[in-house]
Amino acid sequence: MTQEHRELLESLAAEAEHAESTREADLPFQRRSSGPHLVYGLRLPAERIAQLRELALARGVEPSVLARGWVLDQLDSAQRERDEDRERWERDVRATTDRLRRLLDERPGA
Repeated sequence: MTQEHRELLESLAAEAEHAESTREADLPFQRRSSGPHLVYGLRLPAERIAQLRELALARGVEPSVLARGWVLDQLDSAQRERDEDRERWERDVRATTDRLRRLLDERPGA
């Protein structure tokens, strides 16, 4: 066993011991659950991560909170656009159908 390997094992043992000894410690965060959530990782350039951190710090929020808000806003916006496009398409189909009915009703011999 190499010295590096022994040091790693000692470090892991110390961490495990610390984790066991502080198992009941109050943690400085609260876990919130408002429904089923999944974690999705994003790969961003380092300079953009730095930019995200700066903006979050300036706004007094965690970077993950800021990014999550942006993603949810974009998803909501995209859904609204899809709904508007669908409604516009349905109106156009109804208008075309109405126009065709009028044309059929107006034809000679109808």
